[in-house]
Amino acid sequence: MRIILIFLIFLISRAESQASAFWMEVIPPAKNSSLVTVRVCYGYIDDLSVRHRTSGTEFESIKLFDFKIRATSGQESPLLLVKKADCWEGTFSAKANTFYQVIGINTKLPVIVRNAKDPSKNIRSIEYLYGEYGRSSTPGTLPIIAEGPYIQLIPQKDSYQILPYIYGKRPTKESTIRIFNPENWEKNIPVDTAANIVFRPTQKGMYMIRLDWYENSPGEDQGIPFMRIRHRCNYCLNL
Repeated sequence: MRIILIFLIFLISRAESQASAFWMEVIPPAKNSSLVTVRVCYGYIDDLSVRHRTSGTEFESIKLFDFKIRATSGQESPLLLVKKADCWEGTFSAKANTFYQVIGINTKLPVIVRNAKDPSKNIRSIEYLYGEYGRSSTPGTLPIIAEGPYIQLIPQKDSYQILPYIYGKRPTKESTIRIFNPENWEKNIPVDTAANIVFRPTQKGMYMIRLDWYENSPGEDQGIPFMRIRHRCNYCLNL
């Protein structure tokens, strides 16, 4: 099955107004510098397609993410973020002709209470953030991460092929790919092992490719019971 996604108005539906999320911005080095800047934010996009950074509990929880950098050279290193006024920021030194991936994982978010009277509706959320730098300098790709959900992007002539993985394998059920364009228009794609998902960017800006996978694994966190774990993987692609 081949699914071609083109971000035109007649193909997409408007995302829920002011839906909030974490996102990552990867800023290339300034002239005569090798330092790449990584900014992690929390906020929303309004009805006029303007992205707003917000403060509050979710913004503070960015400190609970564990970030690292990995490169096509095989090298991995931790990335430390420092709190700024409206984002958390860190830098790393990039080498020429090297593709880098920035990875963040947060396993410490509070349980999402959907219904205080019905614990079966409660969900534990684990967030994964991915960003990248230097893809245009090398055609190589990085190995699949098998420790959780992962999105592999394969560049093509004028598009990207999206290959989702759950613990190193293509998902068979209970997973969905959602693609948000820079104006926050959204397309939802159910995923299975036969899906070949390709999307074609039509404008500059940040595209968020989201993989949601629910794991039936009941438990309790800080005294709050839950029935499922939501693994939410957001790949932030800045074009």
